[in-house]
Amino acid sequence: MLPSCSATGARMPVVRQYGLGHLGQQLSNRQGIRRCHSISSSRRGAVKTLREVIDRFGLTVRAGTRGADRPVRWAYLSESAGTVPWLIGGELVLTSGTALDPADEHAQRRYVQELAAVGVAGIGFGVGPAHRRIPAGLLDAAEGAGLTVAEVPPQLPLDEIAVRVTAGLMRIDAAESRQLASGIAALTSAARLGGPEGIVTVLAERVSGWAVLLDRLGRVRASVGAARVHLDDARAIAFRQTRRIRHPGLAAHPVGAADAPKALLVVSARPDTISLARQLGTHAAALIDLVLHPNAGDDLSDLARRDVVDVLLSGDEVLARTIGRRWGLTTEPLVVGKLRSRSRALLLGDIALRWASDVGIPPVLSEQDSAVIVVLSAESADAWAERVARAVRHESVPARCGLGLPQPVSQLATSHSQADLALSVAVADSMAVARFGELPTSRFLLDRGAAIIAFIQPLQPLLDARQPGEHLLRSLQVFLAENGNWEAAAAQLNVHRHTLRHRIQRVEQLTGLSMAKSEDRFVAWLALRAHTGQQA
Repeated sequence: MLPSCSATGARMPVVRQYGLGHLGQQLSNRQGIRRCHSISSSRRGAVKTLREVIDRFGLTVRAGTRGADRPVRWAYLSESAGTVPWLIGGELVLTSGTALDPADEHAQRRYVQELAAVGVAGIGFGVGPAHRRIPAGLLDAAEGAGLTVAEVPPQLPLDEIAVRVTAGLMRIDAAESRQLASGIAALTSAARLGGPEGIVTVLAERVSGWAVLLDRLGRVRASVGAARVHLDDARAIAFRQTRRIRHPGLAAHPVGAADAPKALLVVSARPDTISLARQLGTHAAALIDLVLHPNAGDDLSDLARRDVVDVLLSGDEVLARTIGRRWGLTTEPLVVGKLRSRSRALLLGDIALRWASDVGIPPVLSEQDSAVIVVLSAESADAWAERVARAVRHESVPARCGLGLPQPVSQLATSHSQADLALSVAVADSMAVARFGELPTSRFLLDRGAAIIAFIQPLQPLLDARQPGEHLLRSLQVFLAENGNWEAAAAQLNVHRHTLRHRIQRVEQLTGLSMAKSEDRFVAWLALRAHTGQQA
């Protein structure tokens, strides 16, 4: 039986098609499964829903009570009526309404309608000198749109709410990243020990909910934590039946091809673990497919290698070091390398495995986003670079490789970013291997930290744009790496070339640079290098 959840005090019922007995206890002991109370305790001092923000700061809801359970992605402090272009949805918008005319109800309604259309979580309206009370037009529009408006008293600064909410959300993101990395490792081990039933058991306990594996006819193959009513809901969402689903937050994951699944994995979690449940559910469905149909595609080793790389780049020092040592990475620092080929017909992952065997290093590599990421010890980096260079020059392998700087296991994400930048230089300059530490501009920037701000300045408008700016920065980086080749850059970004042209035009509008001028391209390239060096 699953343990009682300390958050609710209720014992979750368990229905199992196949009893795991001692195996279930073995999985729990070996994987260090986190119970409900451990997940809840990790969120103490943090908020994740609008209602939690309201309760934490003692705010008063003036409209849209039903929308108070929306999740909060970010706290956005703004006194402008034209903030919509910079919102992506889920923000708690904090304002004192200085840009709103108390007598202009039309403008007030338009303001609310625009925010609701974007999908913000709610509005925190600070009453004070600008508005002694929240304008009636704004409240009426919010009530009609189902958008929650909370009144912030004059003695509570809006920026204090923004800082505390943002800090709490960052702590939640870090905790969820660690839970995801640990959950992936636990699911992979469960696949080896207990098969589909073991995977479902670990998944249900990791997300503090229930999970059901159904075959194509709706029969239960494995079920953990689900009562009879839950099984009915699972079948309804899995087979898209037109009936009322009583349990919110369900997610169905196809086992096998999405258009012709061999089975369906349905996962339900508490509201505070829904995001984790969906990510682990997707991974669990892939593992179940590999376990049930080992001959349908490649074996479990590809997915296991991908898991290892994900864990090593997660930043969880203890878990990454433990998993790394199991795979033969016993000495630090470590180096991240990144490979790419312009030939889509080239099986670069298989070739990289052969190179690793030739060099005698552990096969810690995975294919992600048309590239191959490899993690190796710093002492093996020279041998790896020589093997890649030999393949490119003498074996006609159309590949390029970038290598980051040696880093401790806790900072491998930095080496990954450096390898990505070095790879872009290798592609642009037709180099077999480029090392981040050997790039002249990299050394200049690393040695002269005071100059970084000046170099980055041309791209500051993109950095200030936050989420939209990230897409523009990535597009600009790939465009420059491909020497302005629209077709090649668009293919790397997996977008249409017209979409890429629109993004580059937006970059030019924000920065004042022209990508048609070689000197401006050099300025942009140098600014990108400085930005990456600063992050490193």
